[in-house]
Amino acid sequence: MLDELDKVFDDFEKEIAEVVRSSISLPRTSSKPFVAGFSFKLGPEGKPTLQVFGDSPIGGGGFRSPLSEQFVDEKSQSLRLILDMPGVEKNDIKVDATEESAVITAERESRKYRAEVDLKTQVKPESGKAEYRNGVLEISFSLKDKANKGFRRVDIV
Repeated sequence: MLDELDKVFDDFEKEIAEVVRSSISLPRTSSKPFVAGFSFKLGPEGKPTLQVFGDSPIGGGGFRSPLSEQFVDEKSQSLRLILDMPGVEKNDIKVDATEESAVITAERESRKYRAEVDLKTQVKPESGKAEYRNGVLEISFSLKDKANKGFRRVDIV
């Protein structure tokens, strides 16, 4: 576990160095503050995960990556994806989903968000329901039934 943690921090250090190098060479076009951060936690298997969020100075097109969290509820067979996206309205948000991932974009005046999230488990994308309140977007999906994967009854004529 410590070796994985060392690798995560080495990768993070390289990313920070690249951001600093590129931001020094970028021309200053605005005096807006730069927002960035990271979230670090141990997953259920004890594997460390690192999530970087905030402004992306490298080819981000001005998009900010929102902080996100996923919760799988085996009892209700659902996955909840929660994203922190203040400063936009419900009509500004677009959500596209597949069985394995979700792409969320929002744009309003100077606030632009884009997130490509790999989901923890496969979902039924057509079951997606989203609610946006107080700057927080919550998307719920039904889990894909793994027991009958690829199973289909064939009618005999």
